Amino acid sequence: MSCKKVSTLRIKRKDMIKSYYEGNMEGGGPEYKILGWESKEAQQLRFNILISNIEINNKTVLDVGCGTGNLLEYLTEQGFEVNYTGVDILQSMLEYVKSKGLQGRFYNIDIFKENIFMEDEFDVIYASGIFNLNLGNNKEFLTNALRLFLKLSRKTVAFNLLSSRSPDREEKYFYFDEQEVLKLIEKACKKSFDVKIVNSYLENDFTVILNKN
Repeated sequence: MSCKKVSTLRIKRKDMIKSYYEGNMEGGGPEYKILGWESKEAQQLRFNILISNIEINNKTVLDVGCGTGNLLEYLTEQGFEVNYTGVDILQSMLEYVKSKGLQGRFYNIDIFKENIFMEDEFDVIYASGIFNLNLGNNKEFLTNALRLFLKLSRKTVAFNLLSSRSPDREEKYFYFDEQEVLKLIEKACKKSFDVKIVNSYLENDFTVILNKN
């Protein structure tokens, strides 16, 4: 595949992401709907898995695909103190964040094209929902993302995925098989990691937590 074709595919996928989320923003409604979640309760269940399975208080956290800053709001509401950094490819999302006056660092970048961070800069890297849209290369996207996340994290990488056991599927989303994800992790990781899969909180979702040994 030529470099020109790869570049064209990347632009197309970015346009797909922008179209989906900016369309949600134009439609109005609560923030969980803007971000594509079925309910606020479901969104917070995903956040709760993070704080229930990871030591996050007083840690440096990178939130990839931070959206409207809901993770930072949730952590603050729960009494956690974190050194928070959020990145998102959509300027419109960060304008939304700015209007709420959240205390953290926020960057409008595509971290997979222009990583501005140093190796081992963060304790925890979290990605919620960024692998959900069917972009045509989700397995490759996840594998490459994990390589970057594991480089930037000193300790933990956590992310959630839509599950292939979901009773209701839509063509615009991509659903992962847990066993296949374990194989992708093995492909992406050159070092030894502890892997934990949490799948008991929602029937259409699971969370993967990687801890460096």
